[in-house]
Amino acid sequence: LNDFIKIPVKDKWGVLMRKDSPVASLKNITADTLKKLPLICSSQEIVKNEISGWLGTEFEKLNLVTTYNLIYNAALMVEEGGDTRCALGLDKLINTSGNSKLCFIPLEPKLEVGLTLIWKKYHLFSKATSYFLNQLRKEINKS
Repeated sequence: LNDFIKIPVKDKWGVLMRKDSPVASLKNITADTLKKLPLICSSQEIVKNEISGWLGTEFEKLNLVTTYNLIYNAALMVEEGGDTRCALGLDKLINTSGNSKLCFIPLEPKLEVGLTLIWKKYHLFSKATSYFLNQLRKEINKS
């Protein structure tokens, strides 16, 4: 068996910001708009490469304030950082509904990423984990 399962779902990139941000009313964030925003970005090189490709220019052209390892921490910095700081990340990782001070605006043109569940090669799983992975495979194969 493989040491990964490709999930047949795509997630989209966008910008997490406060609802009172000057650009929060936009439906989408273009490359030109993104370059002007004070951004908190993931520290992962693969993310930098993905965004560089979408921008059509170097990642360093962005107005980077700081980086994050966990989007939750970036969300806290955005929430407490005033109405101008934003975080570049994936949709639906942070709650932006209801009383949340935050909103998510997708990039335009759309930038999507596939999702993959990965584990160590030759890992021995508990019965519960093996059952979960088998059920997940069955569900994916149905669609």
